[in-house]
Amino acid sequence: MIVLRPSRGWIYFLSIHSRSLKGVSETPLKPADCQHIIKKAAKMSSAMHSGGGHNAFNIILLGNSGTGKSASGNTLLNAGTHQSRPAQHFFSYPSSTPVTTKCEEITVKMFERLVRVVDTPDFFYEDQPVDEEEIKACKQYCKSRQHVILLVIQLGRFTDGEAGILEKLENKFGRISDRTIILFTHGENLHCDVKQFIGERIHLKHIVEACGGRYHVFKNTSKNSRQVKELIETFEYMFPGFRTKESFPLFCCG
Repeated sequence: MIVLRPSRGWIYFLSIHSRSLKGVSETPLKPADCQHIIKKAAKMSSAMHSGGGHNAFNIILLGNSGTGKSASGNTLLNAGTHQSRPAQHFFSYPSSTPVTTKCEEITVKMFERLVRVVDTPDFFYEDQPVDEEEIKACKQYCKSRQHVILLVIQLGRFTDGEAGILEKLENKFGRISDRTIILFTHGENLHCDVKQFIGERIHLKHIVEACGGRYHVFKNTSKNSRQVKELIETFEYMFPGFRTKESFPLFCCG
């Protein structure tokens, strides 16, 4: 961890190489030298936040186009921001063709944990094949020991084409069901109990069961961050160290 702090006209550079404070070294720096240290710190931070970094927890959104992957990514990223108009981090709008054509990532601190939200293209849209490099990029996100997959399915629009979605994804990315949660979107349009909705659709029921019965419902028009907190609680249940494994540098210059 690196901390920059001012004292009597000097900038002190503290370098901490372990979790305890026993390894603290303190070096006085003139203000003119501070900029170099800040640039170095920024490069370190950027490297740690990049796609394969070990410090951020990857939340990977998979699913067919039109199910609400990008909108769900925005819901996650806007949780707790208290903005009158939620930011659109990932492009999301009605379209007859896929809007997302490549893997996109945004890293934020969410509920005390550094997370990387990854939006992905529809890997099975035949009229708009996905580049092989994007498949490799998605596999790279899934290699992290700290990751979860949200398989996004729109409530009320489960089609025959989605019946084999989990099997097709596992053929492409390997076994993912152990780390997958089904994320149902547009929960505001559901007029029955979600368990009833699942039970009446045998293929959907099979997908949910294959993923350990884990599912969550998003009301994409809701600004209440509680639905995101409840999803985070599911992460904590699956990965007990979700909050405690935070390990990223603190950069401050007072």
